[in-house]
Amino acid sequence: MYKVVASSAFKASLKRFRYFLKSKHSKKLAADTVKTIRKKIEQNLAQNPEIAPVSERLVEIGINRYRQYRADEHNLFFYILDEKEKTVFLLAVIDSRQSVEKFLFEVMVSL
Repeated sequence: MYKVVASSAFKASLKRFRYFLKSKHSKKLAADTVKTIRKKIEQNLAQNPEIAPVSERLVEIGINRYRQYRADEHNLFFYILDEKEKTVFLLAVIDSRQSVEKFLFEVMVSL
């Protein structure tokens, strides 16, 4: 069993993500989507952290350690797996239709 740790970048991106969904859709959709993401993390990552592949989207921009897990049709999150420490480090959550480059810049600027 792996320990799952949310980074400050993940927490910031989750806050932005929730706000985005509330403003574009509804408060209920935002809450339900965040609940789905948390459920996927709890049910799948602690048990089987290699479930997701290394992110092709990030490899294209030179980042090759991050795994990408699709939580549902439009939403995904990134994480790093530390085998030695048996830990999953959550890095960010985004809408899959977003530009990953723009998103990473916005999150890093807001930290």
